[in-house]
Amino acid sequence: MPETLGDDNPDALPSPLRASCVWWTLRAVLRLLLTIMLGYRARGVKRVAAQGGGLVLINHQSNFDPMLVGLPLARPISYMARDSLFPLPVIGWILKRTYVVPISREAAGSESIRELIRRIEHGFLVGVFPEGTRTHDGRMGEFKPGFLAVARRARMPLYPVGIAGAYKAW
Repeated sequence: MPETLGDDNPDALPSPLRASCVWWTLRAVLRLLLTIMLGYRARGVKRVAAQGGGLVLINHQSNFDPMLVGLPLARPISYMARDSLFPLPVIGWILKRTYVVPISREAAGSESIRELIRRIEHGFLVGVFPEGTRTHDGRMGEFKPGFLAVARRARMPLYPVGIAGAYKAW
């Protein structure tokens, strides 16, 4: 479990309504840069509940997708990322401080699903890329079955999110 999710109790989760200061800083800088440089905009943000858990289903076009989806929201989204990213010096430090759940692509299974459901039940928005990986040609890929298990078990709202233009920008 990432070090920042609990002080004394490693299983404790932080407030799902309050983003970490690392995320607030990244959010402010990225929002400014992406809006100026790429004309970033978001629509339909008011449809996401201000509190309570939910599953955010996102198409995956670029490495920026988790940030692009989180930028307009006032509360954090908890994502999954492959465990091989966590040992990387800067990226791993950021992932550990922005509510990201490590997942092994080779052994992805019930433990990861249980953790995502736990976070949704705690009140987090959990972001999932049903395709499992980024597109190689800009088109939607085939959905992997894992997200269905989370959706069925969590029984919380589903928020479909479409990203357009990130593949070309990347």
